[in-house]
Amino acid sequence: FKKKFKDGIIAVSFALNVGYSIENAFGQAVDELALMYGDDSDIVVKFKLIVIRLGQNENLEDILDDFAEESKVEDIMYYAKRSGGDLMAVIKNTAQIIQQKEEVMSEVDTIISGKKMEQRVMSLIPAVIVIYLKVTAKEFIQPLYGNIAGIIIMTVCLAVYVVSDMWAKRI
Repeated sequence: FKKKFKDGIIAVSFALNVGYSIENAFGQAVDELALMYGDDSDIVVKFKLIVIRLGQNENLEDILDDFAEESKVEDIMYYAKRSGGDLMAVIKNTAQIIQQKEEVMSEVDTIISGKKMEQRVMSLIPAVIVIYLKVTAKEFIQPLYGNIAGIIIMTVCLAVYVVSDMWAKRI
């Protein structure tokens, strides 16, 4: 819903930049949102309600305040709670803020998914190395498994590996 609202408020901002009045800007936003999400989507219905209420000469701040109460989305509540000033500037500023927040969240998601992939690769590397050494250099691995000290050391290493892998997955 937040993304849909962002698209709607950007459409309102564009319409205001072109020179539409507030009422007509929301009407244009309804048309844009209907093209993107369909006439029956929740955001189109909500924006149509805003247009209807604006047509009844209700105060835009009251309409947006009601919209924010229904949506329970932080950005919409911030937008609705603006304090005075130029309404067009507030709408444009809000559209920019929401767009920047979405870009930052997208970057964070990209970084997190990269780190998850990195963790998966790092989890596999020790197992791949041990298998590779067992196949290609048995005499190198033999002292680690051929006596009691080697078995204890390798068991401790395995335990550390398992704990660190579980910890990395939890993070």
